[in-house]
Amino acid sequence: MTANPGSTPPSLTAGNRSGSFALERRSILLTEGSVRRRIPLEAIEVVRVDDGERRPAVQVVLTAPAGTPGTVFRVGCRNAASAAAFVEAAGRALPVREADAPREDGGARVVVLPPAEDPDKRSARDWLVIAALLTPVALYVAGLVVLIAHGDVLGVIFWLLGLKPLAFGLVLYGASAKALYDRWLLRRRGISVVATFDHTEGKKQIFGFVDAEGVRRFFEPDHAAEPVGTAPQGVAAHYDPRHVERVKAVLPVRTWVLRTIGVAFGGTFLLVIGFFLVPYQLIDVLSR
Repeated sequence: MTANPGSTPPSLTAGNRSGSFALERRSILLTEGSVRRRIPLEAIEVVRVDDGERRPAVQVVLTAPAGTPGTVFRVGCRNAASAAAFVEAAGRALPVREADAPREDGGARVVVLPPAEDPDKRSARDWLVIAALLTPVALYVAGLVVLIAHGDVLGVIFWLLGLKPLAFGLVLYGASAKALYDRWLLRRRGISVVATFDHTEGKKQIFGFVDAEGVRRFFEPDHAAEPVGTAPQGVAAHYDPRHVERVKAVLPVRTWVLRTIGVAFGGTFLLVIGFFLVPYQLIDVLSR
């Protein structure tokens, strides 16, 4: 048994929404719903078009010992041209056999693969994030309903006006906490590099560096990063070897001081106003 001449077969598929064949280098992948089967080309006797019904179909017939019918996998196809192209390409990829050569049971060589991950299926982490986002919204709406039910007009006005400062304060503190965590992590296990200016993307200045694996990486440094004297238009940076997308430019101490003061005063001021206008109104109504 020898293989047909010709290198890698074309990446053709044939099928419909309920099932499909995909031509691979050494096999045909059959997908039917959540079930996937990999059929080696050596286990296939013939691939042919079935014109028996209103729409064409592709049949993959497996090898079988003499006197035994081979297993047939059949998938309907959307159009005749697609089916014909797939059958022609698969026929060229099949190994050449002598007509009277003994055949083995091709079904024994078919491999049932684990179900493919559903791209639309949400993970537990996704649901946790969704719950974390929806819970504050639900609480806010519930509080507004309570104030309306109690007829507290001033409380309703404060509740609506307080959403913006409360949200801004929480976002400011959250972003600051995330930035501090990233930089603490990078100081602990980050690798130091010098990144140089590479190109612009709109108004963004993109810098690049070569990591320890020899791969060139790109990121947008903080606008407060100061240039270093070891390279023209260069900035010092740290990147996380475990998550290379986590890159931060080194910032001067004065920047940290000013930003800490800004968050401490600005963020706290917004939170105080927001908490007075929102949660306090509900507490006041419920305590009457």
